[in-house]
Amino acid sequence: MVKFGINRIVQVFFLIFIISPILITINFKTEIPISSSIIDLDDDSPSIDLSSLPSPNFEELYNKWYNSEIEMIIVAPDDANFTKVLIPLMEWKNQKGVKTVILSNFSEYAGSDNAEKIRNMIKEYHENENIQWVLLAGDTEEELIPIRYSYNPDTVVVSGQTEYSTWDEYYKPTDFYYSALNGTWDDDGDGNWGENPENNGNGIDEIIWSPDVYVGRLPASNAYELQIMVNKTLKYEINPEIGAWMNQMLLAGGVSSFSPAEDEARLTEYIWQNYTINHMNFTHLAKTTSSFTPSLPPEPNILDALNGTSFISGVNEGYSTIIIAGHGSPTTISGWVTSNSQITYYSNTNALSSSNTNMTSLIYADACTTSSYDQGDSSIGERLIKRLNAGAIGYIGGLRVTWYLDYDTELEKLNRGNAKLFWKQFFEEMNFQQGRALYNSKVAYLNSDYFQRGETSIRLEWQRKNILTYNLLGDPEVDIYTDIPVSVPNYFVSPIHEGQLVSFSVIDNKGRLTPNARVHLTTLDGKYFTAYANKEGIVKFRLPAQSNEKYNVTITGHNLIPTYLNFTTIEDSHFPELRNIECIPNTPTISDRIQFNFEGYDNQSGVESITVLLSQNNFNNFESFQVSNGVLDNAQNFTLTLNKLDPGEYAYAVAIRDYSNKTRLYYDNAFSFSIATPLIEYVLIFTLILLVGLAGLLSISYFTSLKKKRFKE
Repeated sequence: MVKFGINRIVQVFFLIFIISPILITINFKTEIPISSSIIDLDDDSPSIDLSSLPSPNFEELYNKWYNSEIEMIIVAPDDANFTKVLIPLMEWKNQKGVKTVILSNFSEYAGSDNAEKIRNMIKEYHENENIQWVLLAGDTEEELIPIRYSYNPDTVVVSGQTEYSTWDEYYKPTDFYYSALNGTWDDDGDGNWGENPENNGNGIDEIIWSPDVYVGRLPASNAYELQIMVNKTLKYEINPEIGAWMNQMLLAGGVSSFSPAEDEARLTEYIWQNYTINHMNFTHLAKTTSSFTPSLPPEPNILDALNGTSFISGVNEGYSTIIIAGHGSPTTISGWVTSNSQITYYSNTNALSSSNTNMTSLIYADACTTSSYDQGDSSIGERLIKRLNAGAIGYIGGLRVTWYLDYDTELEKLNRGNAKLFWKQFFEEMNFQQGRALYNSKVAYLNSDYFQRGETSIRLEWQRKNILTYNLLGDPEVDIYTDIPVSVPNYFVSPIHEGQLVSFSVIDNKGRLTPNARVHLTTLDGKYFTAYANKEGIVKFRLPAQSNEKYNVTITGHNLIPTYLNFTTIEDSHFPELRNIECIPNTPTISDRIQFNFEGYDNQSGVESITVLLSQNNFNNFESFQVSNGVLDNAQNFTLTLNKLDPGEYAYAVAIRDYSNKTRLYYDNAFSFSIATPLIEYVLIFTLILLVGLAGLLSISYFTSLKKKRFKE
């Protein structure tokens, strides 16, 4: 009989413990190769139910085509005559793709007065429809479209200053109330709207200085005046008077003070040197002190003297854009010609007789009170906007006193900062729509270095005043010419498939890119969709999956003559294809995240999604993992990464779907992989068996020794 002592048992088990991991590792070295070829599903493949695949997200796309959001509202008095006049303007907006409605039912909304009711109506449409544009079609009387008087005692807190004539020193009018829609503007409920924190009972600013919509006003007291302004707007946009005036800017800078020397021509020169010269030809009219000599601009641009004749003549000759900087009143724009005498450059009488017929201008008046349209109908701004077939297409000016600061060498404070940033927004940021340029310049001013370095604050009444008092007379959505407009070519000559992603650069017939161009599409069955180009002129939109559908297209935009096109979609007759599948790694472990790389192809409607179906039971059931193109994407290469998987045998199939909802399934017997049970699990199990066995042997040995002992006794 062989003796098998306890030491020998321990040695044997230790040897097995060392060798077993090696044996296990060798056993799991075999790799299953993944075929790079792709084979369509055939009769021998497992039956796979595709009904559980994630549905394509077509609902959002179709909703945009059939239930597009309202983009603009025209607020009118409750007067059928006003509404009748506005209908052609609304129809034109809708035709070019700015979905527009006329609203006169503001009395149905909550509010302490009509102004608050109108604002609450605008706010509701902004929240529900995300409107961008608001046109107030009526003068400021309570029974028409009242203006909001905010508590803004700027002339009271500045010693020696006063408002024009007998106008109120504490309450100042503003249409900014209809643009900044957050908050109530009367947080403490005392009836003083728009108070700064020092005057508000709760110590907060009652104005949240973030405009939400772009606002303009047609200050009509009756339907006849409204008709003049509507017709002028339609003429400007649909059938403009083509001419060199469209590429001309008039800049006029006077003298605000001789002591100290305050030359506004410094501002107008800065504007043409930094902005205008890159876009338009111009005439610079300057009256200066001896401390400033204007630069001579390059030809064909002109430097000339600013006087009572040159500016009036300039307005009458026709310029697309105009700025004049100086002093102002409701009836005059003026400047100092000596240290103790002023000259009038323009008056409300000149506005009444302006003769720039069909060459209407966007005019920016950097001056006080030239647009006091709440005080009768005789201000310069109101007369220019109401001028029959002439005058202004848009007028930006102050309703009340505006402010500038001496020694503003950086042209960044109050009036100069406001004006400089307006033209920067207009030219450099390409905000050619007059309302967008105005309100974006207000935001730019509040975010400027002047504020950021803490040199000033919007708590100051004079800073609040300049933001509140510069308002727009005119349609805010109108795009201002900076060059002679032309049409665009036909972008729909090649076949257009149902569901296709259409993308092109809007380049007019002069070869110019058109930033923010508008491409509007309609069909007889009620589809209505507008796609906007980006600042580089690139536009993208995806069509619904409907073949033999005729689309009418209207393309409008900056310096474009409205262009009318059409096309008919054809059927997507091809199924999408997978041209390559790659699964990494080939032999995954529980520590790996498995990555699939796909190359999909569909040259008609485009690939909508690729889905991996992963199963451990021959596809009796499976998990699905999807990667998709966005509505405005047309990618062909996709990557899908799975989370770490449990050990087991896996098979997968791949479904590819296009935007016409055609699906193709790919499967191959090699579409499989194994994930091994981790070695540590085998080691732990084997170790446990060894320990149990060792414990058993030790027990047997122990009891055997006891028996021998008893036997000897």
